This record gives sequence, structure tokens and C-alpha cells, in this order.
Amino acid sequence: MELRNLLTYSKVCEAMSFSKAADQLGYAQSTVTTQIAQLEDELGVRLFDRSGKRIRLNAKGQELLLYANRLIALASEAKANVSDAKTPRGSLRIGVIESVGAFFLPDILENYLMTFPEVHVQVLTATTREIMEMLRQNKIDLMLTLDDQVYDPDWICAWVREEDIVFLCAPNHPFSGRTDILLEELVLENLLLTERQCNYRHTFEHICEKNQICPRSSLEIGCTNTILRFTEHNLGVTFLPELTARESLAAGRLSRFAVRGLSIRMLIQLVYRKSMWCTPAMTAFIEKVENAHKNMEV
Repeated sequence: MELRNLLTYSKVCEAMSFSKAADQLGYAQSTVTTQIAQLEDELGVRLFDRSGKRIRLNAKGQELLLYANRLIALASEAKANVSDAKTPRGSLRIGVIESVGAFFLPDILENYLMTFPEVHVQVLTATTREIMEMLRQNKIDLMLTLDDQVYDPDWICAWVREEDIVFLCAPNHPFSGRTDILLEELVLENLLLTERQCNYRHTFEHICEKNQICPRSSLEIGCTNTILRFTEHNLGVTFLPELTARESLAAGRLSRFAVRGLSIRMLIQLVYRKSMWCTPAMTAFIEKVENAHKNMEV
């Protein structure tokens, strides 16, 4: 079983397209088709279910992908260690949800890029479900998300931190500074909400549903910065990760309030795949995140 064929196979699985894999690898499509056919002949099984030009991994294909990724990772690790090429370089792909990416990453990335200028960093923003799928398909190297504890047998959580989801309003809003707001009062306000796929919004709506309470009205906004600005201008109240509101709170542009009996906490988690080699670029980024967190605690 040739490593070259396994590399091609992994790229096809990532792209779910022979033609896209060929473009990314710089091969003719016929070369990719031949290499996959060689793998299937060698193993005596079909790896993809085909429907016209569309392909989908079958059970045997998924099983082989785990082994292929391990072998590719081992080959990369051996090359780096034997050649002593341990200085972070190459590419680093990070998948992140918007609220964490916009407020957690800038300082860390600035420091990282100054320290390791030979690394090309790509930040991909998506919902939690989307970046989870991107990690499974090897489209990203690291996933940074805000959620309950995430789990997959092929995932390693390299770093985790608890994060409060806080309720926010303008300083001149009647809720400002109060700690005794009832959920029934809150849902009468205009709620500035994140997109429906957002985990902490889902948790809040589940709590409302459990208490048989329906929010009166809301405005759905996909950008955390826009939610903050609208809240500062007293267009409604909101709830967001504390890290997103830290600057506005310190400047007095926003005020916190608490809802009686309601506390939402989630985990910021930095995750990579066990079956893939943790490259020097990934290791260095993980260390930067850990050090930044230690500095925030001091």
C-alpha cells in the first residue's frame, strides 16, 4: 500500500470530489482515479458509493480513512524528527465560531505570527456543527469552540476554559446592575439574539421552553460586534460570552444584570484529531493559548 495513494485518498475524502482533489494535488483527474482504483483493487473492497458524479464514503472507506490518516501523520512526524525540522512552519488551519474568533484570537495570533513568521495561518469561521465536521474531514487542524464538553473518540482536547454567558444592557436601561430580574420580565424585552445554531442561544431557549415561556420579540443578528453596538444604543438586551463584552463593560458602554436562578456557563475548547500528527505549528499555537490564559489569570 503506497503512501502516495493514501495521501491522494485522504485528499479525496476531504474534498469529496475526485476533480477537486486533483486540482489541490496538482494531478490530472485520471491520476487520482487510477490511485483510488489501485487502493480498491489492493484491498478488494469499494471505498466509495457512487451516484453519477457524486461520491460518498462507505463503511469500509471510513475505516480505511482512520488508518490512512494515522500513517500519513506518522510519516510527517518521522520526516520532521529525522530532518530536525522542528521550527514551526508551513500552514495552520484554525476553525472557530465567530464570537470566540473575534474576541479571543487577535492578541494570540498577533504574538504567534510575530514569533513564527514562517507559518501561514488560515482562520475559518463557522458554526460549532460546521467546524466539527470540518475537523472530521481534515479541513482544519485545530477547532476552537464554545460549547458543552465536546467528545469524539478521535479528538484530543488540548486546552479548555470555563466561560460565563452574561446578560447585558445599556447603562441607562432599567435592568442595569440589577441581580433580581425574573425570566418572565426578561422575555418581555426586545432580545438581541445570535444565530439559531448558537449553543448558548439554544440553551437559553431550552430554559424558556422548560418554563413554558415564549420571548415576546427578538432581533436575530449574526455578528457579535453588531449585537454589542445595538445593545449599547439601547435597542434591546442580550446575553453573550463574557469575553466578548469585557472591553465595553470596562469602558462603561454596557452594564451587566443577572436573571434570578439562571446561570449559563460553557467551555472554550481547543481540539485536534488524535489520528493526525500534532505539527510543530499546532504545538506552538496550543502553547500560545495556554500562556495567554495564564497571563489573564495573573
